[in-house]
Amino acid sequence: MKKFVRILLVLVLVGIVGGGGYWLYTREVAAQSTSSATSDGSYMQVVSATLGDLSSTVTVVGQMEAVQQSDLSFRQMSAADRLLTLNVTAGNTVKTGEILAAISAETYQQEVDQAQSDLQAAEEQLADLQVPATELEMAQADLKIAQAEQDLAQAQADLADLEETDLTDLQAAVTSAQNDQKLAELELQAAQHDSLAKSERDLQYAIAWKERRINELQDMVAHGKANVEQTEELATEQDELIEAQADLARVQAERTLSLRSAEAAVAKAKLAASDARKALAEAQAGDELALAQAQLNIRNAEVALLSAQEGRADLAAGADATDLAAAQANVDKKTLALKDAQAALEGTQLLAPFDGTVLQTHVQAGDKIAATTVVLTLANLSELQVVASIDETTIKRVAAGQTAGVTFDALPGTTLNGVVGEIPLQGALSGGVMTYDVPIRIPGAENLPLLVGMTANVVIQTGAVQNALLIPTMALTKADGMYTVQVPNTLDPAGAPESVPVEVGLSDGTYTQIVRGLVAGDQVLVTISAADNSSFRGFGMMVGGGMPGGAQPGR
Repeated sequence: MKKFVRILLVLVLVGIVGGGGYWLYTREVAAQSTSSATSDGSYMQVVSATLGDLSSTVTVVGQMEAVQQSDLSFRQMSAADRLLTLNVTAGNTVKTGEILAAISAETYQQEVDQAQSDLQAAEEQLADLQVPATELEMAQADLKIAQAEQDLAQAQADLADLEETDLTDLQAAVTSAQNDQKLAELELQAAQHDSLAKSERDLQYAIAWKERRINELQDMVAHGKANVEQTEELATEQDELIEAQADLARVQAERTLSLRSAEAAVAKAKLAASDARKALAEAQAGDELALAQAQLNIRNAEVALLSAQEGRADLAAGADATDLAAAQANVDKKTLALKDAQAALEGTQLLAPFDGTVLQTHVQAGDKIAATTVVLTLANLSELQVVASIDETTIKRVAAGQTAGVTFDALPGTTLNGVVGEIPLQGALSGGVMTYDVPIRIPGAENLPLLVGMTANVVIQTGAVQNALLIPTMALTKADGMYTVQVPNTLDPAGAPESVPVEVGLSDGTYTQIVRGLVAGDQVLVTISAADNSSFRGFGMMVGGGMPGGAQPGR
């Protein structure tokens, strides 16, 4: 937005200056030209080439800025965080290194601690490689080889045992287990048909009979039909029923226990027979899984032995150059990581990079910020400059070291002398126009009541020439990179004008220096269109008239 305002002001000033130059041109040409109307209503002006002084300027709008000014932020932040403290406000003056703001350092301290630990481990690894093996390490390596040889011998023996398994005992175990199963099944059948089963049935029958008889006697007693004998019989039957029920419970428990024992024996025998058959089948099949595992154990033992032997050889030979280089590279990497972590930790405090004044704070303590968040703007107000935005069509006329006159609306009637600084190599696109921010140094500006941000009007002196041959710029025509002017036909005054090639020099837009092709007093033609008749009436120009010496038309 700031650049757009600058460009708009430049365009307004160019319009004003261009109009003023155009008015000046008509005034100057009126004193040295003659005019005649053509058939289409346009005016043909005859102007004499005249000697005079010429200067070229560029008028632009700029803005007061500090030479040393910076938008400060926590650039080392690894993630968004809240601003912990903000120690300054707008208008505060600070010294280099002063703490302006801070964020929490806890996470960054942890990263430093971790980086230090990683570096220490890398340095220890490098040191281990650089130190020759000790006698103890060699002895340990020999012991590791011996252990690996023993493990290999054991694995080979285990494989041999599996391959020589005797099946005779396993077949006998299957036969024995099957016989035990048959015997257990026979014992179960016997338990299911033993004498206890008949006793159980007899007791059940007796209990049922006694329950019916008791019910009959109870009914007779209840209706008063029972005699003394029947009443006594009822008591006897009830006592005998209780004894019979107890005997039945005992018999049933004994029979159930006998059956469960027989069934358990059968189940155990079946399981033993199944295990025996499974063991025989595995042995007959050669136990492929066990064999494969045994063979794998041998290979693993061989690899372990080879590794132990190579480790022992490496100890004897010392560290490999490649390993040393890799370890050193790892140390360098960890060192750099520690420096980065320490820089990030230091970056949790926002320090003043130079002595200056806080122009503006953009956040408050507690606000959430990121690495790109501008916290405050700091400027050194002891050295000020004007930064002018110059468009791409004009920038080629501006160079470092050129002088400039600078005025401020805030200081009417005061013109300061400035010097153009370095021209930036890269511009910025604004509103479809490429502009370049050019610094204008103004010695002594810091002693005046000027503030950062004030608008300045800048007139840059881009060139000057004395006693130059000048003609109106409107008399020039450019084609194929060459300039020409139209001159009256000397052989036939009524004939068509002649075209003369010329070489041009400095120009201020209204007048142009002719370096080659014309001499002082030569006449050139300037055609004014009919649309501009009102602007050129009353010229009363004189053929052969001259421009006043030392004229310095400006833009």
